[in-house]
Amino acid sequence: MERLICMKMEAMLTAYRSLRPSWYLFLWLMCASALVLGHAWRCSYKEFPVDDERIKSTWWIFASYPQSTNRCLFEELDLYWSRITWTDYDNFAVELHCSLPWFRPQKVIYTRAKEPSAQVLDQVENYLNSVDLSWRDFHLVNKSSCLNHTGEPIQRWHLSKYMHLDYNPHYVKPLVIDKNI
Repeated sequence: MERLICMKMEAMLTAYRSLRPSWYLFLWLMCASALVLGHAWRCSYKEFPVDDERIKSTWWIFASYPQSTNRCLFEELDLYWSRITWTDYDNFAVELHCSLPWFRPQKVIYTRAKEPSAQVLDQVENYLNSVDLSWRDFHLVNKSSCLNHTGEPIQRWHLSKYMHLDYNPHYVKPLVIDKNI
């Protein structure tokens, strides 16, 4: 993609040979920075190999980002939408999505208990520190005013990525559910 942009800009500049040499320097710097930025970014969140059976059961949403959610409880974690990067299955799970640096990545902390213990929160904090995050990067869920029903999936933020492409959210999931795909 960057190469195509550079080629188009170069073709445009060759059509206008009367441009100053400083424009050629500007073009070269733009192409070089686009190539460096495109290849330098890597996701620092590794996906955790989640065991389907152990992850089942009730999960409470402790914190989220970029928006605070008004939901706090759901019965099952939909592994199609969730990208769990760390869990101990019994106490907490952390969902972190990679995105380019200029986008806001989606992040959620799930706990098994409505009010997790200090020990569980310390484990979560240790993991967040290992991926250069902190509690300041999350919005805590207000447990007194949140909804406790589990009708719709909590992972609604993914739907906007598909809605602008005119996909119906019902058809976003694959038709064949196969772990080996």
